[in-house]
Amino acid sequence: MSRKTDSRNNGEQQELKPEESEFKVDDRRHWQREGEDDAGDVTEAAPAKPTIIEEYRERAEQAEQKLHEYIDAFKQFRQEQEEVRVRLNRDVQRKVELQFGELVGELLLSIDDLDLALAHVGNGEGAQNLARGVQMVRNKFVETLERHGIERMEPDGEDFDPNTTEAIRMDSVDEDKDGKITETLRPGYRLGGHIIRAAQVAVGRRS
Repeated sequence: MSRKTDSRNNGEQQELKPEESEFKVDDRRHWQREGEDDAGDVTEAAPAKPTIIEEYRERAEQAEQKLHEYIDAFKQFRQEQEEVRVRLNRDVQRKVELQFGELVGELLLSIDDLDLALAHVGNGEGAQNLARGVQMVRNKFVETLERHGIERMEPDGEDFDPNTTEAIRMDSVDEDKDGKITETLRPGYRLGGHIIRAAQVAVGRRS
């Protein structure tokens, strides 16, 4: 009888095995379900739209960039204006100097005439009185030119410079005076860097 009982028990155990294999545990802890729900939300969340603050910040950055571009353009415009103004002023000043130099060049002939008259004054008392008057007029004329920036050039003893002087005569000299101006035959005049009239000179040449 015990064998029958054992065999029946073995049959019941064998019948219970399929049921045990299908048994599952469902974890219903609330924090576990919330974690799974949150994970699902992360993977399915749509990209966030820019907020109103971000939009305003982007607009402000664009406006600031535009402002810098306008400032740079304005500075460039001012610089170009200044360059044009300087160039025009320089051109006008150059033209004024040239025209003034031409006028002075004609007046210098009057000084040459006065110098020539003084060089041929006689020894008589009347001639000497006349010479003093001529000398005063001539000196006043030269002082007026100097007051207006006209510089008189009498380069005796200096090296000959073809840019400012004109060689009229060559004099035989010793080696140490070779190429130097021995005498100013007619003074020259200049206004700043502009030569109104070159000085006529005699230049030494080693013999």
